[in-house]
Amino acid sequence: MKQVEPALFGALEGLKLANRELPWAGADPERWRWVAVGLVTALKSALIAALSGYETASPGDTADLKDATRVAPLALLLRRARSERYLVAPERLQATAAEMEACLRLAAYRNQVVHGVVAERPDRIGGDCRRALSLVRHLLVAAPAFDPVRHAVTAALISDEISRLQRQLGPVG
Repeated sequence: MKQVEPALFGALEGLKLANRELPWAGADPERWRWVAVGLVTALKSALIAALSGYETASPGDTADLKDATRVAPLALLLRRARSERYLVAPERLQATAAEMEACLRLAAYRNQVVHGVVAERPDRIGGDCRRALSLVRHLLVAAPAFDPVRHAVTAALISDEISRLQRQLGPVG
């Protein structure tokens, strides 16, 4: 439960970054880099909030298998959020293989960006962003595993940022 609040703040900041950069991405395609950074931050933070939200959650639910002092990589957090062992319906993530691939592709692009590698923007960046955002929306707005009343202001701000991004990106398709 201690991880929920910082994770929500992380998701909010990631969504704000994506919202700041997305309007300029059409004229300056390099801005997609920062949209990806923001959305992957939001997704990873949303997964941490969801996996930490139950009263029975433990710090190990978000920990890396190789080093318990580190947060698990995105792929592992996604797998855990899809598992009955960690989340039950309706909170459990019902992500398709295409959604998972889109998120991992977006994360690979983000990793190239933040590690200074020549980043190759995915051809389907808009669709990948829409898919990642739909998972963030599920985890933080549609079916939060944490008590949203305890975090009402942050949850409302997150919902507003998600709505703004959804309008800019268009429907998931």
